[in-house]
Amino acid sequence: MSQAEELLDIEQAAQFLNVSATSLRRWTNAGRLACLRVGRRRERRFRRADLLAFMEDQPVGGQAGAPRSDSPPVAHTVIDGVSYALGAHLCGLFASEVGRIKQVIGFLEDGLRPGTVCLYVAPEKSRADVLAHLEKSRPSLRTDIAAGRLILPDFMPSPRAQLEYFETSMRAALRGGAHTLRLVGDVSGLGPKTEEEGLLEFEAGYEEVIAKRFPVVTLCQYDVHQFSGVTILNALKLHRDTFKYPMDRVLG
Repeated sequence: MSQAEELLDIEQAAQFLNVSATSLRRWTNAGRLACLRVGRRRERRFRRADLLAFMEDQPVGGQAGAPRSDSPPVAHTVIDGVSYALGAHLCGLFASEVGRIKQVIGFLEDGLRPGTVCLYVAPEKSRADVLAHLEKSRPSLRTDIAAGRLILPDFMPSPRAQLEYFETSMRAALRGGAHTLRLVGDVSGLGPKTEEEGLLEFEAGYEEVIAKRFPVVTLCQYDVHQFSGVTILNALKLHRDTFKYPMDRVLG
């Protein structure tokens, strides 16, 4: 965003779209409308380009803010029998391939259904191992991938490009009718390209740019053999949501 780009407050944005400020709060909380958070009070600010894109996505002849259904926004999703708040950003630790695979399958398998889009980004070999195990319990896996219910992106060349990819992909999924999103990322794939300090900056950026703006539950996987104890500790500090849920789901 250029320094000269004007940001609208919530009342100005509501007037721009001819809707109520309450509607804007609901849509930003649900991840349907992008916004920035500024100041200590984390007040919403809106870019005109995002508001225009939102208007273009609405049905022809309908109000800019016309809801897609009569259902209220989803606030939670159930993953492997546990109810997670949308926006939850979790840290998963594993010490073996078995632990890695168990975490991913437990997190993604029951999300491969209409209305949910899952993303899994990992080093090529790890991804292949997970898919081979997942296909044994879910023979329709190739159909899920073809239908866009499971997206398998490669790592982008930089942390910033990775965040931009996630943002673009999630917006596209929501425009396509998804109500909830899941993302599992094996951060060891970023390790060779990113110093540990940069990796933690990426995690903090993900929290602000993705986790707080989209209806997504995220699991960031850390190989305890690859990262230092200090890095693991700092990663846990950046994933405070982890401690709100059963620890056996994030320890592999």
